[in-house]
Order: sequence, then structure tokens, then C-alpha cells
Amino acid sequence: MLEVRNMSKSYRGKTVVEPVSFRLAEGKCLGIIGENGAGKSTLLRCIAQIERPDTGDILFQGKSILGDRRFLRSHVGYVPQEEALAPGISVRDQLKLWQSACGLKGKLPEGLLNLLGLESLLPVQTDHLSGGQKRRVSIALALLPAPDILILDEITSGLDKEYCPRLLDWMEAYLAHGGRALWCSHQQEELDRLCTSRLTL
Repeated sequence: MLEVRNMSKSYRGKTVVEPVSFRLAEGKCLGIIGENGAGKSTLLRCIAQIERPDTGDILFQGKSILGDRRFLRSHVGYVPQEEALAPGISVRDQLKLWQSACGLKGKLPEGLLNLLGLESLLPVQTDHLSGGQKRRVSIALALLPAPDILILDEITSGLDKEYCPRLLDWMEAYLAHGGRALWCSHQQEELDRLCTSRLTL
């Protein structure tokens, strides 16, 4: 069970995220919805621990994981709205660096490369990728450690259209095998297809 308790965030005295609490069991997907500026991305950054919340805690299987970087690298996959790839290195090196940071060894998973069509992009520098290609690499980084939890912020926005159906199929299989996901999207069809519950900010 993933549990978020009373999580909130403010900037310069202005509350961006009111206290939020929820629980997410195996195989469940929580849709994060709301208008632009409602704090959706801020909440996801706090859960992914890119930012530290002002209040609250995050528990997995009853144990707090707030500040546990080792757990995050091994068990949580996060795709932000904006890509944050390292400049001046190849796609292969970007993936291998993250693989090493997650404590993994060996070849890059062929299934993951095939899912996102990255085989031909491996020698290409990240600076030379199109927006859609960068999105696919960002998704690959999130999926690389085979995480228990996925935190996905507008994941299909900017994604090459031919990859959206296969990604949604993959997500259904991921959830069917016990994965958990937070899915932030404005696309009603995606929310209806994947999400078992919704949180409105």
C-alpha cells in the first residue's frame, strides 16, 4: 500500500497544495485532475521528492519513505512535465547512468527499448533529439528499474502519437501485475481507461 498523509506545499506564504491524503493499493491507478495552476504538478513533485513538502509523509507498506533516496531510485518511476535529460551525452549513456544509479547491471532491457522505439536512438546525443524523442527517453528512465510506483505527469503530452496506444496497453498490463500509478492528465479517455479513482485539486 502506498499512502500519502496530509501533504501540503506553499511558496512565499502562498498555499499551492492544500493538505492531501490518499491510499493506493496494488493494481490501482489514481487520476490527478484539476485546472491549470491547481497544484497537480507540485503535488507530484513532492510525492516523487523532487521538492520537499511543507507538511505530510509518504508511506509504502507502512514505512515512511520520505527522504529515502535509495528506495526512490529502485521503486519509484517519475516522468515530469518537462524533460530533464543530461546534455552532451548519448541516449545509451543517459540510460546506463540511470541504470547504475538504480543499482542495476547488465544490458539495457530489450523489451523497454522496443516498447519506446529507442534502439536507433541509442547513439544519438540527447541535445539532438526531437521533443517526442526526449519524451520517450524520459519514460524509459522511469520504467528502467521496473518500479512498484509510477508518478506520471501528462505523460502522453508531446509523445509521438504512434507510441500512445502501446504505452496505454503497457500501463494496463503493469497495473494488472500489481503496479501502482498516479496519472495526471487532461485526456478524459486516458483517465476513463486506466484510473480506478480520482483526486481533484
